[in-house]
Amino acid sequence: MFRLPSSPAREPGAILDAIDNESPSGTGRSHLIERGRQVAEELGGPAPDKVKATLRALFCRVEIRSDRVDITLSRGRLTQLLAGSLDLKMQHQAPTSAPDDLLGLTVPVGLKRVGCEMRMLVENANDQAAADPSLLKIIARAHHIQARLIHNTKLTMHDIAREERVSAAYIYSLLRLPWLAPDITTAIINGRKPPQLTAQTLIRLTPRLPTDWAEQRKLLGFR
Repeated sequence: MFRLPSSPAREPGAILDAIDNESPSGTGRSHLIERGRQVAEELGGPAPDKVKATLRALFCRVEIRSDRVDITLSRGRLTQLLAGSLDLKMQHQAPTSAPDDLLGLTVPVGLKRVGCEMRMLVENANDQAAADPSLLKIIARAHHIQARLIHNTKLTMHDIAREERVSAAYIYSLLRLPWLAPDITTAIINGRKPPQLTAQTLIRLTPRLPTDWAEQRKLLGFR
């Protein structure tokens, strides 16, 4: 008998990158991060009927191979699920047939004998540490402030600094974070950042943050 691990996607950063174009703002991005964790907990709970309805609503197709599991689902409906607006009754309705609506995910797996049965295990499933809440908070805050400035051209960084009761210099530092290399942001979301990288350290280093992604990785300890 083969058993597929019940825990949901192990790479929240990869999924976030894949659907980020569907999110209208930095506020949406921070919401997606938190909502993704809630959905993961819900799908991992003892509610098979809800899991089944959710997968059908996502138009989810799973292909199990010897070394991996290929998952295809609707990008638009996944975004609705993370936004909290997906109607599970849509499981009986086919999504748009647009090719760019299909999102493909691949999960490396391996077979391992456990007693009298074979189990399919997610590779490196236990290697992921919990993401640092303080780092997630400042990154989400940075994207939120950036979105506010984009959507309200009359708003200034000094206005935001007064509203949030911080210095303008701190806001300037935060606004460098949306320009982090995508893989750095993904690593932070997935809990795979260098041990010495804390929220305080990141803010302290932002004035020196280079535009070159390779130099960013070096400065922050990713290489």
